[in-house]
Amino acid sequence: MAKGSRSVGCLLVCFGWAAAGAPQPTKEEFLTKIVIKSLGSWHYSPPKIDDAFSKKVYSLQIKRIDPQKRFLVQEDIDTLSRFETDVDNELNQGTTTFFEASSALLRRRMLEAQSMTQALLEGPMDLNGEDSLPMDPDKQPWAKNKDELKQRWARLLKYQILTHIQDNKESKDKDKDKDKDKDKDKDKDEKSKDEGKDKPKSKEEAKKDKAKSPATATAKAAPVKADPEQQEKDAREYVKRSSRRLFERMLKEDKLERISQYLNTVGNTHDPHTEYFKPEAKEDFDLSMTGTLEGIGAVLREDDGYIKVVSIVPGSASWRQKELKAEDKILKVAQGPDEAVDIVEASVNEAVRLIRGRKGTEVRLTVQKPSGQVKVIPIIRDVVVVEETYAKSAIMNPPGSKKKYGYINLPAFYHDFNNSRGRTASADVRDELEKLKAENVEGIVLDFRNNGGGALDDAVKMAGLFFKNGPVVQIKDQKGNCTVLNDQDTDVTYDGPLIIMTNTFSASASEIVAAALQDYGRALILGTDTTFGKGTVQSMLDLDAYLPPAFASFRPMGSLKLTIQKFYRINGGTTQYKGVVPDIFIPDAYANMDVGEKNLDYPMPWDTVSTLSFGKWPKKPDVAMLRKKSQTRLKADVFAQKLQELTEKLAKQRDRSYVSLNKAKYFQEQETARKETEKFEALQKENAVLKVASLQLARPAADSLEEEKEKKWREGLAKDFYLREAVNVLGDMAAPNVAVK
Repeated sequence: MAKGSRSVGCLLVCFGWAAAGAPQPTKEEFLTKIVIKSLGSWHYSPPKIDDAFSKKVYSLQIKRIDPQKRFLVQEDIDTLSRFETDVDNELNQGTTTFFEASSALLRRRMLEAQSMTQALLEGPMDLNGEDSLPMDPDKQPWAKNKDELKQRWARLLKYQILTHIQDNKESKDKDKDKDKDKDKDKDKDEKSKDEGKDKPKSKEEAKKDKAKSPATATAKAAPVKADPEQQEKDAREYVKRSSRRLFERMLKEDKLERISQYLNTVGNTHDPHTEYFKPEAKEDFDLSMTGTLEGIGAVLREDDGYIKVVSIVPGSASWRQKELKAEDKILKVAQGPDEAVDIVEASVNEAVRLIRGRKGTEVRLTVQKPSGQVKVIPIIRDVVVVEETYAKSAIMNPPGSKKKYGYINLPAFYHDFNNSRGRTASADVRDELEKLKAENVEGIVLDFRNNGGGALDDAVKMAGLFFKNGPVVQIKDQKGNCTVLNDQDTDVTYDGPLIIMTNTFSASASEIVAAALQDYGRALILGTDTTFGKGTVQSMLDLDAYLPPAFASFRPMGSLKLTIQKFYRINGGTTQYKGVVPDIFIPDAYANMDVGEKNLDYPMPWDTVSTLSFGKWPKKPDVAMLRKKSQTRLKADVFAQKLQELTEKLAKQRDRSYVSLNKAKYFQEQETARKETEKFEALQKENAVLKVASLQLARPAADSLEEEKEKKWREGLAKDFYLREAVNVLGDMAAPNVAVK
């Protein structure tokens, strides 16, 4: 943004603050006004700052200051409603009366709630009644008065007590599993020692030695029966400490922290990806983008008072551990075996600081799965292993068939911009295609599932690997100018049958390639529902870089990330909001969830630009025929039927309006959710039908750990139901009678 310096300087003069003798604004006043003016100048589609905009900011701010509706009552909302159409005037003037009034009111209610919760937690809580807790605050009205609010807090505290008891059980189970693994390793070592001796021990001697083992003695000890009263008391004491920390954290926020959150709300009213970063938050963002942050490798966001996982970073500790998933809500964070800290109502910055840590240390996350299951997930922190993100290929052989099909997995569109000779996704995929061609495969599957995007240049080049030349994507700026990015290379690396696999978490660059090849008729898209629907480009504006000397004392100012461009397909439609709809649809566990761009607050709309001139692929597959064959096959497939049944059960669990606060019923609900989730995961083990041989990119000779990782990767592919159906469709494209059962 070279023009930024001149533009910001001009804006400051327009404010009148740069003129001699003009009154000096406060930092908050200056920050508010400069953010608003910057958004108006550079955002792709800045809304008019009027009463309609005011209502949006007001609505989103009310939702965010008390997302669980546990502090404010209806009377408070009525009081604040007078600001509903005043926010636009305040923002234009650089004042924040609504923000100040809502913050002051919220603080008073927090102090009242602090006293209320500590009083409620003094005595035992009845966990045997027939009470229940509403799960969706959006479907719950504001409390009518303080008495009703007190009842809500009592229910919430009961729920926290029950989840803590569940949390303890999960942690103990994890520790038992670790001890069992240690015992197995110890037994293996002892067995090795025994085998090396001249005279093996008798069975009686071996039994005696094993009985002397402390680990075995502990394992054989009779379990201590839990005392329900003591369980309740211990959990209540924990919740009391946790609540105290929660209120201390919320009440100590400084003014800059709160104004930052408010400005972030203003930015998000433009679109979900436009936001303000205070200086510390900008540092966290920079660290997360470098891929060198020592932590768990999860992208997080605030959602209705919870910290929700948006995506898992390829190559990260979470990606390798495989238990933490997108859409999980993180309820608590514990450092190894230490007491967990409740992070409900925490900001993302606070959550990140608790989750981040040194490589090799353990963090335990208590998460709520979309099914409602509460689960403890231990993760050993680590740096992102970049090699894990590289393209990988494999040969797939359906059972009873001599057919060979190729598979390429691409977790991200990586590109080392700091090294001209560094690895790029497009070059690596090209190399994998060449290796698969040398194996004489009869079709290829390109897997973009969970690929959140990356380098645009690689998206354009990758699409061009599959057709001669032509347009790939259009990019429209704020002024309405469209730039067309073309594949200039006339070489076609691969011209055979091609399937691209997508899911709800395929985004950005993944959507560009999938959309282009779908428009050309070059590839068949097989996926779940639709892709994420992020068709926008963001740029970071460092506000410090544009401060004139008169305002140098305001540094650091933070940064503004704002949307500046929008992607469009070559057929004229944008990938924004709607994403890419697959040619062949296969439902999954996320099919009925509110996932994707369209479910965020104030997403930018779907629209169109002019269709470009491009030549269709001459060997376009018969989509209608292939779709019909796939649907017929899935209806008759026992595994697919089981998958559909479990998906529907999980959807019903997610859609529950209430969770029981009766201890017995609560644990029964948790057990049901756990069993259904495990059934869903276990289904994959019944599906090992593909023979898979990997074709890795050249690298140093693999050690035993690498060999084990490769083995698990191949086993995962062999059990992948969605990949199985992709192979079936490839068979339909080449030889209609081939089907993998």
